[in-house]
Amino acid sequence: MRRRHGVGALLVALMLPGIPARGAETPGPVLFYTDLSADEESATTESSGTGRADFSLDRQTLTLSWRVSFSHLTSPLTSDAVHGPPRPGTNAGVQIDLAGKSRVSPLAGSSVLTDAQLEYLLAGRMYVNLHTTRYPDGELRGQIQRAPPSGVPPAPAAGPS
Repeated sequence: MRRRHGVGALLVALMLPGIPARGAETPGPVLFYTDLSADEESATTESSGTGRADFSLDRQTLTLSWRVSFSHLTSPLTSDAVHGPPRPGTNAGVQIDLAGKSRVSPLAGSSVLTDAQLEYLLAGRMYVNLHTTRYPDGELRGQIQRAPPSGVPPAPAAGPS
């Protein structure tokens, strides 16, 4: 796989204040998260399901790691991915498959980002979508956002038990 770290590293340095360019001493990873709900789907979806996705971006390797947990889906999970870049109120193509063959919570994995994927992530133009048998276009969705500077994302919203 051919990598072009130059543009990606430059984007990380420019779009994340206080982050030195590639090769310089860097602090820990950049954290992102999203809470997943049916309310975020572009089509009407009735589900009491909830979920949470936490991401960590390694500044040196541009590797994005994730852990996605979910519960109370209406039917079995059929696919799960990061999509982008969407226009407001629309769906977008798959950028990263989150689980491979596993469809059990929690989903965990990692992927080296392309320059375009890094740009979409940093610009807030990527979302997680969990697709199920009942809702093949998506049951739970959430826009990925950067965690606060404290590095501790807000606690997940309380969901049904």
